Amino acid sequence: MALPAPKLSRRAALTGSAALVAATATPKESPGLNDHAMRCNRFYGSAIDSGMLANDRPYMDKVRTECGIVTGERAFKWGALHPKPDAYDFKDADLLAAFARRRSIQVRGHTLLWHEDNPKWLDDTITSANAETLLTAHIRTVAGHFRNQVVQWDVVNEVLSPPDNKPFDLRDSLWIRALGPEALDIAFHACAETDGTPLRFINEYGLDYDWDADERKRQAMLALLARLKARGVPVQGLGIQAHLDASVNALNQTKLAKFCAEIAGLGLKIVITELDVRDNKLPADPAVRDAAIAAHTRAYLDAVLDSPAVLGVVSWGLSDRRSWLNTDLPRDDKLPQRPLPLDADLQRKPMWTAIAGAFDAAPIRT
Repeated sequence: MALPAPKLSRRAALTGSAALVAATATPKESPGLNDHAMRCNRFYGSAIDSGMLANDRPYMDKVRTECGIVTGERAFKWGALHPKPDAYDFKDADLLAAFARRRSIQVRGHTLLWHEDNPKWLDDTITSANAETLLTAHIRTVAGHFRNQVVQWDVVNEVLSPPDNKPFDLRDSLWIRALGPEALDIAFHACAETDGTPLRFINEYGLDYDWDADERKRQAMLALLARLKARGVPVQGLGIQAHLDASVNALNQTKLAKFCAEIAGLGLKIVITELDVRDNKLPADPAVRDAAIAAHTRAYLDAVLDSPAVLGVVSWGLSDRRSWLNTDLPRDDKLPQRPLPLDADLQRKPMWTAIAGAFDAAPIRT
């Protein structure tokens, strides 16, 4: 039995005739998701795995059709870019940037400071005495290499973890242990001083649902951003990852919209940065799963796209033929999950329709 879908807002049920006309107005090629996003002055994009970029031309052709911005799943992370203390490897990230440039697609950089996917040499050598030098040198090298190629940076990724009981609910990570809360200041200043053009974000998960843990994290994020702003740290936006679960009914559109308004009240922009919707607790029937995922996606996007601070939506992958969920959160029946807008055959699914419809119904950003 399909689980009940989240309650849709009144706007979700209304689609104007103008949107319907626009959706069928292009005779040569059906508009992609970024075309729908542009109608409300936003963007749509996807994270791209380097293997798909190198080896799956049909997949990348769909990226060109659907996306106005891309980011690397791993290509911009420390573990990929900085394998040795004195050596950088930009191959995969450069290939993605070159693909985007040829297709007139923009690029998000992800990420300059994270507690995971760090090279072993960093774990082995970092101390409170050398951490600032290591972090600053890395950010200046990477941001400098991609100057005039990247339009947004996830400068700091997943820095909150209230259960760790660290000051300001920060995560107990190698950077916080070495530098304390100042690690964030150092990262943002280094990025801004190296290339002041891209928008600079904190990116975080667990901000989505009407649960005590998510509410605590939302409040911790608001407090953290307010402190950074008060100290003159050049943070410009919040990335809300939006790794969602179609089996839960804890999506409170009012609270989610309020949180977006509070972020906007700090003078910050918002991007939905890693959207996918897992179905590992839903029945096996693909139609049941697709319907639940589409309803959940639409309810979520209706809430956040009401905010003019939300610049756009990036999904963590474009097609079900590749998703981290199948390795990290697999289904008990071993069936592949269906968490993304296109299916494994690169065909549009109900989730695609839900995203397109949410963009079509969203207020136009001015």
